[in-house]
Amino acid sequence: MMRRGLEERVFRRLQVVGRASFSISLPKSWVLRMGLKPGDVLEISEGVDGSLRLSPPEARLRRSFCRLNADLCRDPEQLGAIVLAGYRVGYDIIQVTCSKSPIHELSRGLESLIEGLPGFELDQGQNSELILRNVLDYSRFPADDLIKRSYILVSEMLNTVSSFLETGRYDLIPYIEALRRRVGELLQLHTRLMVTYFRRRELGRFLKLRNPPHIYSLILMENLMDSLAEVLLEFAKRISQVGKKVWSSSTVYNGLRRSLDESSRLVDGAVNAYLSLDLEQAYSILSLPKEHLAEILREEMEEVLLKDRELIALTAQAETAFIIIQSIVQRMAQLALDLFVESENPICEIRS
Repeated sequence: MMRRGLEERVFRRLQVVGRASFSISLPKSWVLRMGLKPGDVLEISEGVDGSLRLSPPEARLRRSFCRLNADLCRDPEQLGAIVLAGYRVGYDIIQVTCSKSPIHELSRGLESLIEGLPGFELDQGQNSELILRNVLDYSRFPADDLIKRSYILVSEMLNTVSSFLETGRYDLIPYIEALRRRVGELLQLHTRLMVTYFRRRELGRFLKLRNPPHIYSLILMENLMDSLAEVLLEFAKRISQVGKKVWSSSTVYNGLRRSLDESSRLVDGAVNAYLSLDLEQAYSILSLPKEHLAEILREEMEEVLLKDRELIALTAQAETAFIIIQSIVQRMAQLALDLFVESENPICEIRS
């Protein structure tokens, strides 16, 4: 049985060229994906089993370039937004020219943005230009590993929000904000890698992409991680605004803590189901009652009538946050099932 996926097996007849050479034709689709043209040199290596591996040399990872005229941008913020877009769509070199403002001012305005773009460095070129360069080593970023990195950060956010709820330590809020920024940076990097892959299919061997559903799920998973991080940050900020009133009400405190603990358990389960293709774990999350997380909070609150307006508003906002969190983890679980039916297993027989 042959699995359907990104790899395709083809057969070619061996041809005689002249008196001492042999040749085979290359699949046109592969040549186009690699961006090859007549006259290009290919690398041929022999494996220990006698098989031959044919691949374009590393130099074929073509570098793309764009030039931005900062004088035509409305303000530095618009220029920054365009630079970010250039990073996301995969440019290796972005040259920024400017004649109206000192180049050092332009550089200073972009520094904080570049710090949040993994693999990009800022160099001052000539007097009126800046050069932003990609220094990424693509072999260091298998796509599944990026998902794991984002999950570690989100898990740490959940733990830190729980610690803040338990201890009331306001110094934890900046740490939560820093974790949220890191998740956002990984989303930008992941977006860049995926877009670059669609432009340069030879990157697939570095990113370790398995098949179209895998690519689709990776894009969604990284965005879901980012959404989850944003919900957790806003939730922590809202608790910090209400402050001592949360800790003075055992009912509100217990409801928030229980819902948060269950959220952490579900996030762990959904990501594990995705990475290990665990059918039972994914299905159990998809089978949860509607608004399961929010209902845990409601159960704590049903025998108490709150009178404080801030606490009433907080619990309502918390219910909404937990509904969103449950929606996110169930979408992750669905992606795990999507990949499960693309894998070889006793339940699902794949025929091409």
